[in-house]
Amino acid sequence: MYRPDELRDALAQVEAELDRRRAEECRTNLLEFAKEFWPVIEQKMPFADNWHIHAIVDHLNAVTKGQLSKVIFNVPPGTSKSTFVSVLWPAWEFASEPATRVFGASYSEPLAIRDAALCRLIIGSEKYQRWYKATRIKRGSDQKTKYETTRGGWRLATTVNGQGTGQHPSRMIIDDPHNVKQSESDVERQQALDWFDGTLASRGVMHDCARIIIMQRLHEKDLTGHIMKSDNYKSWEHVIIPMEWEPREKRVYPVSSVGYKDPRTKEGELLWPAVFTKRKVAELKIELGEARSAGQLAQRPSPPGGNVYKVDQIRIWPADKPLPIFTYVLQSYDTAMTEDIDNNDPTALSTWGVFGYTEDTLYGKEPRTGVLLLEAWQEWLGYPALRKRMITDFKGEFGGDDKDPANRPRRVDRVLIENKASGISLVQDLRAKARVPVVPFNPGLNSKRARGEEAAPHMEAGNIWVLESSVEPGKLVKWARPFVSHLEVFPNGEYFDWADTFSQAVIYLTKTGHLTLPSVIDDPETEHDYQKDKRSNPYG
Repeated sequence: MYRPDELRDALAQVEAELDRRRAEECRTNLLEFAKEFWPVIEQKMPFADNWHIHAIVDHLNAVTKGQLSKVIFNVPPGTSKSTFVSVLWPAWEFASEPATRVFGASYSEPLAIRDAALCRLIIGSEKYQRWYKATRIKRGSDQKTKYETTRGGWRLATTVNGQGTGQHPSRMIIDDPHNVKQSESDVERQQALDWFDGTLASRGVMHDCARIIIMQRLHEKDLTGHIMKSDNYKSWEHVIIPMEWEPREKRVYPVSSVGYKDPRTKEGELLWPAVFTKRKVAELKIELGEARSAGQLAQRPSPPGGNVYKVDQIRIWPADKPLPIFTYVLQSYDTAMTEDIDNNDPTALSTWGVFGYTEDTLYGKEPRTGVLLLEAWQEWLGYPALRKRMITDFKGEFGGDDKDPANRPRRVDRVLIENKASGISLVQDLRAKARVPVVPFNPGLNSKRARGEEAAPHMEAGNIWVLESSVEPGKLVKWARPFVSHLEVFPNGEYFDWADTFSQAVIYLTKTGHLTLPSVIDDPETEHDYQKDKRSNPYG
């Protein structure tokens, strides 16, 4: 018979041995390491396994083993891509090799620092320190942007176009090099490409540095597209994981050297149905619009020459139907203030009336909001003539019925002018002297196309209306046809003026809450029980 103290010692030895074996299993298996340390960095959401995680892990394993040195992952947002590549993988490698040197960069410094801090949180956890005693953070070298190990390793967090000179890493992780909102800016994209080609080209050569790029596709000329068109693209392993499966006869998927193959076989099959349900993906598509969905979800960005607006989805307000009751009227200007027809763009205006209505669906009547085009013109006008025209147009009334006290014709609520050189003086003048409620619109760094793609989902959702011709039933009213034709060819037309008035109007109305995208209603879906997940062949 064992004495109580002997039994305790024996049990302690067994527990210690099991703990040692688990530590070794996690040290040699990235997926098991992720499951073990997931609660350290995410207390609310339990670890959810899926085949795409195995695909990412298998390629990272191949990099650790020296089988791969350059990998591009194109993965949709929200799929734990940064957590595995920028947080868990470096912490896992530090457990076996504390001298690892990790260079991590993102378009955003807060994001880069966040991932470095989460990696540091794992390393500093009680279990990690107990299991992997050789990996210790060096005192005095524990900063937000860079911390070092006592064995000469380090983890650096920086931004695209940020710190890079003088760093010679063994691992280079570029996680989301482009800002989604600025990805249409040629200047922003080119800065990232120049940084990659110039600053990073010689970094890590002495240490046989492995390079990992993980991102969603945002533009044909983003960093992935840049590498795909380069002479050394064949040296990269390229992993493409779309949100919905597209058959191989419709697109090309690079062959993976580690045996990875997307296990889906049916067109439209979801990437991660337990997390991104059919309903959630449908909502994402509405929010992003067709163009951005192609890049961020399908990892197949549309070419720059592709048209932004699907004008066949503009809805026609019947000529024999009274105008709706407008809750808000907005005038949107793109000003030029010049009479030079040959060398300058014209000034353009579009006026929009916001209204609410209900629409029959399979699920009953749903409340919707829409905007109806009430006026559109473009002319080459000098400052005095333009000022006079704007004041006259502002005094106009739209819709309503003089005989109906509950539906009086509505005056313009707001006048919108882009905050650029030709508009600043007008804003000041009209506010102070003419009492026009004008506000400047600041597009930020977004290009005209980027603004168009931000507005396009409303057209695709059926929120944009144009009057029907009373003379030619089924067709648009004659004065609106040039405006719609202008949107149809954007951004390949001669001028962008009307397209600018449209995009800034829709963006402004959306941000002020006057215009919303419809919600997606799908069959009720049960909450996923992560505890019931069964292990299976991730590629089978």
